[in-house]
Amino acid sequence: MNKNKIARLASIIGHPFVMIVFLVLFVSWTMDRSAVWRITGFVAVIGLVPTGVALYRSVSRRKQGTGDLAHKTGRTILYFSLIAVLLLSSIYFQFVVHSAFLVQGSAVTALMVAVAAVLSRWIRLSLHLAFAVYAGLILARIHPGYGLPILIFAPALAWSRLALLRHTLAEVICGSVLGLGVAGLMIWLWPQG
Repeated sequence: MNKNKIARLASIIGHPFVMIVFLVLFVSWTMDRSAVWRITGFVAVIGLVPTGVALYRSVSRRKQGTGDLAHKTGRTILYFSLIAVLLLSSIYFQFVVHSAFLVQGSAVTALMVAVAAVLSRWIRLSLHLAFAVYAGLILARIHPGYGLPILIFAPALAWSRLALLRHTLAEVICGSVLGLGVAGLMIWLWPQG
């Protein structure tokens, strides 16, 4: 397997949508094992699949060939789609699952996406790294065995984003710092007891 194939594989494994599914899967697993597939399925099928299809169509129409969202229009669609999915998830978590913690997690995650959207005027930070660091730290707070593999994988993900020329080192670092900061906020807001 050549360097580009390994980098692409790492980038797919570390995609923000994959990180969201891991995060919801493991958080819901610790809360209500009987509902884990219903909760994770809701987020994946209702939110991420339609968003992924819309983004894929947007990228393929422009024939970028990279499958990435380097074009500003694609990134804008991604930001608004993710925020919409997170708001829809918050409503579901509040009224169906009755979990204030999942509502709070959705709101904090939406804040991370909104900050990335605002900063995109100046820097196209790596959402791959933002979501990986965020998910890894949140999951490590729940159980080290859930989050540490993601955090150990993060340097390989950073390498992949650089090797594929999707981001600069500054963009990778800024994405990591955003994920760290928002995870810190979520941990600070963590319910006691």
